[in-house]
Amino acid sequence: MTTDTLPPTGPFAAFKTIEFARGRIGVLRELARDVGSTFTLRTTFGSLVLTADPEGVKEIFTADPDTFEPFGILPLEPLVGANSMLLIHGARHKRERKLLMPPFHGERMRAYGQIMQSTALDAISKLRPGERFVMQDLTQTITFDIILRAVFGMQDADRIAHYHRLNHELMSSIRPFFIFLPQLRHEIIPSWKHFTDIRRTVRELLQEQIEQCRVRQGEHEDIMALMLSARDEDGQPMTDMELQDELLTMIAAGHETTAIGLAWAFFWLHKHPAIMRRLLDEIDALGPNPAPEALAKLPYLGAVCDETLRRTPVLPIVPRRVVKPFQLRGWDIPPDVGVAAAVAAVHFDPTIYPEPDVFRPERFLERKFSPFEFIPFGGGHRRCLGAAFASYEMRIVLGTLVGRHCFTLESNIMPGLVRRNVTIAPRGGIPMHYAGERVHA
Repeated sequence: MTTDTLPPTGPFAAFKTIEFARGRIGVLRELARDVGSTFTLRTTFGSLVLTADPEGVKEIFTADPDTFEPFGILPLEPLVGANSMLLIHGARHKRERKLLMPPFHGERMRAYGQIMQSTALDAISKLRPGERFVMQDLTQTITFDIILRAVFGMQDADRIAHYHRLNHELMSSIRPFFIFLPQLRHEIIPSWKHFTDIRRTVRELLQEQIEQCRVRQGEHEDIMALMLSARDEDGQPMTDMELQDELLTMIAAGHETTAIGLAWAFFWLHKHPAIMRRLLDEIDALGPNPAPEALAKLPYLGAVCDETLRRTPVLPIVPRRVVKPFQLRGWDIPPDVGVAAAVAAVHFDPTIYPEPDVFRPERFLERKFSPFEFIPFGGGHRRCLGAAFASYEMRIVLGTLVGRHCFTLESNIMPGLVRRNVTIAPRGGIPMHYAGERVHA
């Protein structure tokens, strides 16, 4: 079997691959319409067969986990480490996932609601009426602080600020040429050495945090404490290096996706005053200072968040690499070829979402979509581990801020899209103006 037998690429295939790599995710929708619901892109990491058919998504998400391994991991390993959940597969992935699952679900997760709400209010208190700011910058500050407080149990403002500075330095030091060309990851390359020096400092701080957490185990219920106490079936804990890599994954990737989703939610709400009015009526019915858990249960607020992730998906595809023969929508996919759920096409299928370009939260109140039709967090055995945490966080932060504060858009024209590593964000980050606290009747 050769890659010549893969689904079609369509006309101008190389151009469309470049456009997709630059962030124009509408390419996937166009290919699904013009070529068929299952099609191929030739990427830097090899051939990638994508499906925009929910039945195809189901075939990927319900397949034997041993059929796949991660696809396109080359850029991520220097940042998050070889032990990251994003990079491992097979029995090791199953073990790590089982160890990490409990802190992000159920009552454990809901215990972090107050941290989420207070962190959002702390961040907004630094703005002054009339001040211009970039919403994505604000939401990234909020979501990063939430990770430091809920995951690490940090409370000291100076230490939190120090982590902010280090994270900014680490992310700013990444260069595409050494990310995509491993042979350039050498100490004689100044930019690689600069990156590894910062990464070493971050890892030293993480190890220090791990050791501090061990000392105070039993005193706090933060996520790191739960990670330290977790044991696998053989009674073994995660090693310090495994802990470091998973914590780096949360720092590097865990906050940005939620921050981008929140920035888009503020855009859509302020672009559509009628939707904002309906949401505020729902929030106001809870009283002037709604509790986090009450906000998280609001149906229209949940619909606004879900419609945001549908209309402007942060992750446009959910890829896997095939390691043993796999059939997708009748096509025989050989090993070493990638397969992916085309999120940015599935979410715009007019047979599933009528008038898909229209931002209409009501659609999530009118029917329940299957886990193969609405897929912002992926699915199957590799579904985002923090999906429940992120959904909960998005509802609480958005509901808290719009319920108590007023903002205006600098422009209600939808911004272009820009690729930020694997995520897709609004170009310019949604510039807004802070208009002060809301006056309740």
